[in-house]
Amino acid sequence: MDRIYAGIVTFNPDIKRLKQNIKAISTQVDQVVVFDNGSNDQEKVADAIPAVIFIKSNSNIGIAAALNRLIQWGAEKEYDWMLSLDQDSICPETFVGNMTPYLSVEEHIGIAAPVIVDRNIGVVGHNPEKSWSEVRTCITSGSFNNIAAWRDTGGYDESMFIDSVDFEYCFRLRKNGYKVIQVSRVQLSHELGESQKRRFLFWKVDVNGHSAFRKYYIARNNVYYPLKHRLWLHFIRGNLRNLWLLVLVTLYEDEKTEKRKAVLKGWKAGFHQNHLKDRGTDK
Repeated sequence: MDRIYAGIVTFNPDIKRLKQNIKAISTQVDQVVVFDNGSNDQEKVADAIPAVIFIKSNSNIGIAAALNRLIQWGAEKEYDWMLSLDQDSICPETFVGNMTPYLSVEEHIGIAAPVIVDRNIGVVGHNPEKSWSEVRTCITSGSFNNIAAWRDTGGYDESMFIDSVDFEYCFRLRKNGYKVIQVSRVQLSHELGESQKRRFLFWKVDVNGHSAFRKYYIARNNVYYPLKHRLWLHFIRGNLRNLWLLVLVTLYEDEKTEKRKAVLKGWKAGFHQNHLKDRGTDK
């Protein structure tokens, strides 16, 4: 029988919500491991959740690096799968039991994920019509990571820091012969920032309200990820997404000037980062 543990990345978490998260999942897995990514008061976080394994970083090293540290812990303890959860994700009491049969429904599964339902905007990403389906990408929270596949694939790209980290990793999994599947019969409620529906002409659009810091990495990785893998259609789409991001910020968000500057700076950095990688000066 496969050994499964839960890995949770925290950063200045809502303690009450985090406790609910851990309480909901702790009876469903063998162990819960929390990696705190440089929270302002780490001792307060650690004291609030004494029943888990607590790993702390002195600074925020990014979601990709944090996930790698969590999965490395599981690899050293000879676990088979890590259930990755955001700090505010609360799993239903049957979540792991309902997902477990799908971990072996096909050979070479790299990630198995539920359907994600955002509290504000509805289903996020894929929503298979069958009980499960092979998909191109999935988001990190609620996904079961095959540790052997993680090792073979080389882990998450730590230079991406945050945003599109999961999509880039899914691409490399598939490139290395692993499958990414999504289970329609299992759902996880989640909240992607402060997303809300707004009207643009005749359409409803999603406005996420992310900070300028997040906007930087969204714009950067919209370019970096496709350039890294020479995905030219994705590269064109990434540039269009950055243009659209500027439009949404200008029309609907606060702190417009700061966020527009962050988008433009990140957009430029996406090109520069790939230039460095081509020269072999980036890890």
